[in-house]
Amino acid sequence: MENFYNDNKDLKFHLNHPLMKKIVALKENNYEDAAKFDYAPIDFEDAIDSYDKVLEIVGEISGEVIAPNAESVDKEGPQLIDNAVVYARGTKENYDVLTKAGLIGMSLPRRFGGLNFPVVPYVMAEELVSRADAGFANIWGLQDCAETLNEFASEEIKQEFLPRFSKGATAAMVLTEPDAGSDLQAVQLKASISAEYDADKDIYYLNGVKRFITNGDADIDLVLARSEEGTRDGRGLSLFLYDRRDGAVKIRRIENKLGIKGSPTCEMVFTNAPARLVGDRKMGLIKYVMALMNSARLGIGAQSVGIAEAAYREAEKYANERVQFGKTIIQFPAVYEMLTMMKVKTQAIRSLLYETARYVDIYKNYNVLAERRTLTPEEKQESRKYQKLADMFTPLLKLISSEYCNEIAYDSIQIHGGAGFMKD
Repeated sequence: MENFYNDNKDLKFHLNHPLMKKIVALKENNYEDAAKFDYAPIDFEDAIDSYDKVLEIVGEISGEVIAPNAESVDKEGPQLIDNAVVYARGTKENYDVLTKAGLIGMSLPRRFGGLNFPVVPYVMAEELVSRADAGFANIWGLQDCAETLNEFASEEIKQEFLPRFSKGATAAMVLTEPDAGSDLQAVQLKASISAEYDADKDIYYLNGVKRFITNGDADIDLVLARSEEGTRDGRGLSLFLYDRRDGAVKIRRIENKLGIKGSPTCEMVFTNAPARLVGDRKMGLIKYVMALMNSARLGIGAQSVGIAEAAYREAEKYANERVQFGKTIIQFPAVYEMLTMMKVKTQAIRSLLYETARYVDIYKNYNVLAERRTLTPEEKQESRKYQKLADMFTPLLKLISSEYCNEIAYDSIQIHGGAGFMKD
């Protein structure tokens, strides 16, 4: 049986990094959940053992279910039927298996049905899924939206929506518009209140168009919209939660992409779509989406490393099997050098990925701790240090990992020769 976790010693190396003791201690807060949940760890060794066992399950599902489905998912793709996105058969199977294994909402607190995973082992799971099918990783990885709700939403919203993730709810970041791509402060989708506005229910109505939305027909959407009339910059934007069950959004089309075809990229039309405010008004872009995008950058890093690992392994396998001039092509210095560089680049971006994840883990856990008690001067200083490192490393990770991923995939095609240009 293929297990994408057990066949990669790098992952176990990073899981046992010395900083994990600090990360686990902060995340588990003196292991207070052990008295409430029978699956909560009682000490550091128990926590690492728990992460290891869960990652073994993710590795097995990735190797035995997701990877074998990848080709059929890429060919079949999602379809738009009666204003609903219908996933490919393999995508449905992948998501169902991961849901039944309790692997949706992994980073959520246990009180909401999550596993309370730190960022590091969760990102490892993202890498494993990405190695199996990078397109499906786009769908599964959007559970990051749950973490944003957990961090910034009201307790009422948390209680209502977060347990749904553990039961298999899908999510989407609904940010981009036809005239607002990288320039998100240009977002124009309007959020307004009705004449009968009820402050207790805090319902706004969304009107406008969103474009290039990954997994756009998801169960739970986080939508960036303009709540302040007369504004033109990011200070007029707020973040809202839209529930697909309200049926006020039309999926105009699914984009016909060059790659990651199993992941639906949608154009969405909002018509008086009821939505709940997440956090405070006017903080949508400058605080909440920035936090969400940092998680997304880690996701891109994990996806890039997963693709690179898959491309390297396919190239190495082919080079050991393909015989030319009486010997396998891996014995030719030029091919061997290419494979060596592919391996080194993959290990390099993996190291960058988990170093960044550790920085994010520490500063985020200090933020959570600060809500419970006053941090000591030393803790405040350490929190600021790791936040600065995370702010610097996350965009660097996204750039370097995606560039190296493309280079490694290109070299993998070159090693395959003419066969590398074929879809079979």
